[in-house]
Amino acid sequence: MLKELNELGLTAEEAKVYLAILELGGSFVSAIARRAKVNRSSCYHTLDNLVKKGLISSYQRGKVKHYVAEDPKVFIRIAEERTQRTKDLIPQLLSVTNILAFKPKIRFFEGIEGIKAIYEDVLTTEEGEVLGYTNLEGIIELFPDYFKQFNKKKIEKGVRTRYIAPATEEGVDIVDKYFPKKYDKNLLEILMVNPKEFNFQNEIAIYGNKVAVMSLNKDELIGLLVESTTFAQSMKSVFDLAWLGATAFVAQ
Repeated sequence: MLKELNELGLTAEEAKVYLAILELGGSFVSAIARRAKVNRSSCYHTLDNLVKKGLISSYQRGKVKHYVAEDPKVFIRIAEERTQRTKDLIPQLLSVTNILAFKPKIRFFEGIEGIKAIYEDVLTTEEGEVLGYTNLEGIIELFPDYFKQFNKKKIEKGVRTRYIAPATEEGVDIVDKYFPKKYDKNLLEILMVNPKEFNFQNEIAIYGNKVAVMSLNKDELIGLLVESTTFAQSMKSVFDLAWLGATAFVAQ
């Protein structure tokens, strides 16, 4: 029964002392300590704890204090009271959670695996589209095989993507190499801009309520992931403005 009493919230010594009192039908400290096989000095402290928990009570017989166990059904009452306190606490905990939900969450990543971890998070987006500024040549230098796998998964999920990226020497051929051969063309749109004026060294991906910033420089592999609805919405607006400007520039 010691294990079960431990699970009900009693320490190992409290469980031994409590059982000793039950077996003795109540007694004084020395007898209880001997029966429980615990140190007499520590037994005083343990008995005080059991009294505070409402599991035992004490009375004076002459000059000697005796201890007796309450009805074991007291455990049921204690459990019910604990359950009720928990129920009363839940609304307060939820209110704190709601307050914290408005605070942005920021995570940092390092190394090539850290950058990949952010890309994997991009694949978790369930609604809307992925918007981003990127450098395709930089990505291919870092992990060409992974980039192919990433694009394949994204296309299979039906995630639409719009990129603004510096033009590459390969031009649109780069898309043919690193995206599935057959896919819905509506799922990908890339605006190539002048690499001399807009030579992005990082990728910024905006998706759902998140904004990710990833270094594409192999000597500076760091990433930042911000989860904030208001920040993501602002960055989407900035991207749409840049997209309009890039579209006008390409059309000239």
